[in-house]
Parts: sequence; C-alpha cells; structure tokens
Amino acid sequence: MHAWRQSDYPDAFAQRGGMGDLGYVGSGLLTPRRKPPGQERSTGDKIASRSISTLRAAVERAIAHLKEWKIFATRYRGPLNRFALVAKTVTALAFYKGAGEAL
Repeated sequence: MHAWRQSDYPDAFAQRGGMGDLGYVGSGLLTPRRKPPGQERSTGDKIASRSISTLRAAVERAIAHLKEWKIFATRYRGPLNRFALVAKTVTALAFYKGAGEAL
C-alpha cells in the first residue's frame, strides 16, 4: 500500500478504476470485503468478494503465463522507455504461441 501511494498509479486509476486484493483496502480500488472483527461476513459480502476474486484470478493467471518468458521471470534490465514495447511484443508472441498450440 505504501508503494501504491508513492507511485503515479492512484492518479492513473482514478478515472478508470481497478481491482486489488485485501492489501489495497482504502486505496480506491475495488477490493474484497474484510471480515469484521468478531463477526461473520454477510452473504452479500461473501458473494461480492467471490466475484472480485474470480475476476482477479483470471488476471493473475494471465500474468503467470507472461512470466513464463524469461524477460519477465527475471528482473528487466533494459531501458525503461522500451519496456512497454517489450511487454507488447511478448504479449503478442504469447498469443501467437497459444494459437499455434490450438492447431
């Protein structure tokens, strides 16, 4: 949460929204609800939290697939102004690889 607040991300996500895990409660992102101390969560809270977690799980799986590429599995050491291009290239290659496996 400290790193989130110190970065430019809060301003970037202010207009479009985003999701986070329980570590980002209070950041303005859509997060699951915490269990109140000494109480149980309501059925509505459980359903809402499950829905958010389901969406986040899909994103986490996509990130895990990208980390199969060495450039993302290790620390990126290239010029920062080229990182977006590298990420787009790897993403395109991952889709290309996936399309070839489906044939």
